[in-house]
Amino acid sequence: TEETKTPLQKKFEKMAQQIGYAVLALVAIVFFTGIVEGNELSVMFMFALSLAVAAVPSSLPAIVTISLAMGTKGLAKKNMIVKKLPAAESLGAVTVICSDKTGTLTKNQMTITRVYCNNKEFDVSGTGYIPYGDFYFQNKKAKPDNLMKLVEIGALCNNSKLIREGKEWKIFGDPTEGSLVVLARKAGIDEPKLEKRYKVVDELPFDSDRKRMSVIVKDKKEHMAYVKGAPDMLLSVCSRILVDGKVRKLTDNMRKSVLRKNNEFANDALRVLGLAYKQVDKKKEYAVKDVEKDLVFVGLVGMIDPPRDEVKDAVKRCEKAGIKVIVITGDHALTTKAIASRIGLFRKDSIVLTGKDVDRLSDKELEKKIEDVAIIARALPIQKSRVVDALQKKGHIVAMTGDGVNDAPALKKADIGIAMGITGTDVSKEVAKSILVDDNFATIVNAISEGRNIYDKILKSTRYLLSCNAGEIVSVFMAIMLRFPLPMIPLQILLMNLLTDGLPALGLGVEPSEDHVMTRRPRNPKENPISRNVMILIVVFGIVMGIGTLFLFTKYLVEGEQKARTVAFTTLVMFEMFAVLGSRSLVPLKRLNPFSNNWLFLAIMSSIAIQVALIYYGPLQRVFETVALGFMEWGWILVVSFSGFLVMEASKVFLKDSAVQQKA
Repeated sequence: TEETKTPLQKKFEKMAQQIGYAVLALVAIVFFTGIVEGNELSVMFMFALSLAVAAVPSSLPAIVTISLAMGTKGLAKKNMIVKKLPAAESLGAVTVICSDKTGTLTKNQMTITRVYCNNKEFDVSGTGYIPYGDFYFQNKKAKPDNLMKLVEIGALCNNSKLIREGKEWKIFGDPTEGSLVVLARKAGIDEPKLEKRYKVVDELPFDSDRKRMSVIVKDKKEHMAYVKGAPDMLLSVCSRILVDGKVRKLTDNMRKSVLRKNNEFANDALRVLGLAYKQVDKKKEYAVKDVEKDLVFVGLVGMIDPPRDEVKDAVKRCEKAGIKVIVITGDHALTTKAIASRIGLFRKDSIVLTGKDVDRLSDKELEKKIEDVAIIARALPIQKSRVVDALQKKGHIVAMTGDGVNDAPALKKADIGIAMGITGTDVSKEVAKSILVDDNFATIVNAISEGRNIYDKILKSTRYLLSCNAGEIVSVFMAIMLRFPLPMIPLQILLMNLLTDGLPALGLGVEPSEDHVMTRRPRNPKENPISRNVMILIVVFGIVMGIGTLFLFTKYLVEGEQKARTVAFTTLVMFEMFAVLGSRSLVPLKRLNPFSNNWLFLAIMSSIAIQVALIYYGPLQRVFETVALGFMEWGWILVVSFSGFLVMEASKVFLKDSAVQQKA
């Protein structure tokens, strides 16, 4: 499976091309125009080279890296470990989350509450892993004598242990198996005594294809195969049934009756397991094809795995954010549908598919249906890759959760593969771009919010840097076209690009998340990083900045080129300071308090301090060819450069960012 590039990597490749072509064109125009206007070749070459450096936002890679690193640190605090920096931003681009059910949407704390055996249904009291409870038949307390074979199978076909730590009971192993151990304790069966009577001689582990697990046990007289698994899959290999201690032929009517009870349990949001057994001959090795056939069906257990308390709110946040959630699980469709309905994931028009349905559909048919699918039940891990492929062909950015070895191809293929931190295998964690520490769906939604904020910060910095760079180029280009002296020397241009606009841009990288970040639709993955509206902003801001700078340059040109250049140089720097204040939010007139981001305030003060040193400190005056300015010059500079803030605010009204504009 080929690893897909993250949306950020794709966008930056495209943006690099856009900037590259634009810079080459602008520099060529400035260079040849300057030569035609009579400037020296060597002077124009150095100037064009400086402009090329200035036009490329050289601090942007550092800003992006810092934003991603800080975002990754923030995600780690929120229980999402990101293994590759670009993946931190990719979380914010997600349009579809393909989530497991058990342990992700639910608590993964199984408690068996109902048992079906001998054509009778029993209720079981007790919650969690506390091994105390009673059995009830038709609302009356009953002895579990007729359930002992079923309970025995569940306790032996098992790899979990129930342990008491202080006052708390804990399960070491799979919670589903743990619920069977707890059921055995409630029925009066103690595992150590059971293990003394029976010795497990072989195990045929559970796998996602056959959805069953078998153990071979022996006592003093015989060898027995004990099997548990998905009821529909288990019934397919059963030919007999145990009723009132007698083995009978499993008729079609009996089979239908069991499946009806299975559906009944599933409709009540219970996860259902079937249990069966048969006598086997003594062998050195046992194979699935020999053991798992002609079994004796014993009964069903229905266990509740309640939804996590916080998942319902997380699902609502997804809906507000325009993110679709698809549940892909190995569980029964009705169980999954019941859980999905409880947390607000299932509606009347939602489509439920099974793994068999997915197999029957061609790739094109799956692609047509996938937008309306809410649940894929009884799914095989290999089918997850087809789902990812269908969604990606529809233009979606897909986050896929997984924990098993067989989930690895889908995790690698997805835009964001999310491995489970608690239940995940080493293989799944190795190929996934991120690891969900607490296996909690709500954590994924929190991570998406952080990812969107990361992209917002990168977008703000990019718009700010490119707009300021455009102002530098426009001021120089207009001066050449109007046959004025050059308003800056190459060294001044380089300093602005490396320090005075770079430091505030870094300050933008620590802006906190905006209130609207999870109430808007995901951004269009196909949208160019420098969109039409961003391009208009860059051009308009560049023209305003260029005209303002050139106006003051020509105003003070009569007092000498050095003073005029100092004024122009300082005007450009102050334009950038006001522009960064207007770049803090994508919403008009938000975050106007300059002290609400200490790092940005410090960056602005540092840039201004550098500029003051350049125009008042003697040695730096000689290097950068500046002169001291008076209060009158500073007054004009501040009045003119304040228009940079006004342009940035006006752009939020007339040139709204598409992501902000589209409410989910």
